[in-house]
Amino acid sequence: MSSDRVVARAARLRRLRDADAGLALLRADLLPVLVAVLAERFTGTRRSWPSAEFLELLADDLDVLRDAGFDLPRTAQDYLSEWVRQGFLIRRAGEAREEIIEPSPATARALRFATDLESPHSAVTSSRLSNLAELLNRLAMDTDPEQASRLENLQRQRDLLDAEIAAVEAGRYTPLSDDLALEQLTEIVHLAAEIPDDFGQVSAALEELNRGLREQIIGQSGSRGDILDEVFAGVDLLENSEAGRTFAAFHSLVLDPEQAVALDQAVDSVLSREFTAALTRDEVVFLRRLLTTLQRESTSVRQVMTGFSRSLRRFVETHAYREHRRLATALGQAQSAAVAASRVARLFDPSGYVLDSSSVPMRSISSWGLHNPADVRTAQPVTEHVAAPLDLATLRRQVRESEIDFAELRGAVVDVLQRRRVASIADVLSEHPASQGLASVVGLLLLAHSAGSRADGVENLTWRGVTGAPRSVSVARYVFHDVPDEWRTA
Repeated sequence: MSSDRVVARAARLRRLRDADAGLALLRADLLPVLVAVLAERFTGTRRSWPSAEFLELLADDLDVLRDAGFDLPRTAQDYLSEWVRQGFLIRRAGEAREEIIEPSPATARALRFATDLESPHSAVTSSRLSNLAELLNRLAMDTDPEQASRLENLQRQRDLLDAEIAAVEAGRYTPLSDDLALEQLTEIVHLAAEIPDDFGQVSAALEELNRGLREQIIGQSGSRGDILDEVFAGVDLLENSEAGRTFAAFHSLVLDPEQAVALDQAVDSVLSREFTAALTRDEVVFLRRLLTTLQRESTSVRQVMTGFSRSLRRFVETHAYREHRRLATALGQAQSAAVAASRVARLFDPSGYVLDSSSVPMRSISSWGLHNPADVRTAQPVTEHVAAPLDLATLRRQVRESEIDFAELRGAVVDVLQRRRVASIADVLSEHPASQGLASVVGLLLLAHSAGSRADGVENLTWRGVTGAPRSVSVARYVFHDVPDEWRTA
């Protein structure tokens, strides 16, 4: 039996070796370049890049590596396309229809493994053992069905807490040593750094589950099936899956305001201690942005899951699955017919049927003709128009036709306030008519909102339109008591 397990496991690992992008990355000839570039660009709180930005960064990295002696003959675009094809990177649609580049879950695991090889992290630490023991004790108590033992554990914890409170009140306590504190903080950073990579695995699991549900819907016989009945009944199969329930619990915890405030306060308190001076700058930045990163990545996965759920529901409610079923049935019948035909006919036997398929016509290179740019050259001479000198008066007139002249309006308000203690918009217009018509009136209203004050009543504002006809409007009364100093110096 043990030999059978060895063979089965070897077969599974052989299939994994051929299918897993992470293992392919670890045995790639460009392993040093891949790990160096991807670990640098997808590290800490940055898990994705817009395609154009990443391509520019990749080109810069390749230039630096070439100067250092690495043989990299291809362009950045070629390497990016190849890494996407091999599954090292994933292209997906982002917001505003921009293309996003991010590492695949397998690549994230491989990068973490390679980074640990470069900078080994000791797993045999007292903090890890303490965390393990605390988690086991908590699990044992939370799952204890006996009332007496559960109560005994709670009383023991209360006694220990009371004793610790009494010691602190008496001044008999010693803070954790810097060495142990740094060890625990390093363990926390190492554990927290793995969480953002796990979001990619959750997204991949949800995508696989969505694909599997569609295949089951298409493959079910009859007009209805268990999965269809659940979807029609309003059941969110992705939300109720094991991955969906686990992620939903994490998502609600990350977005909980009390948890968010507590986590931020804990990070601030820890980073104010002297022992954190041993942390690198990247580790400090990672801890500072930990909550934001978790919330952003969690929200992104939530959007993915919501999109899959809506798409699955539309797939069912619009009866699109029926077309897929018919196509699957036709493919199955064609395969069955092909198997039956293979028993009586050879592969190269003439069938007597001609299938006209679309294809690129094949021609000899010698039949190609060179492109002659002179064939499309214009026969008419190009007329050159010399630009006239800039007319500032014309330019100012064009600007005034498209923009409100606030400088003129502010000057008008200042001029009126030199002779009045208080001036309304109507007072300003009476001494300085609206040179831009309605635009001047609107500009004065905006200035009154920002620098004036609301007064009781309404007032009638008048001006002349483009044709010279009088115009008027009743608006709420605003007055100017004083104006900002920059209005007077302008």
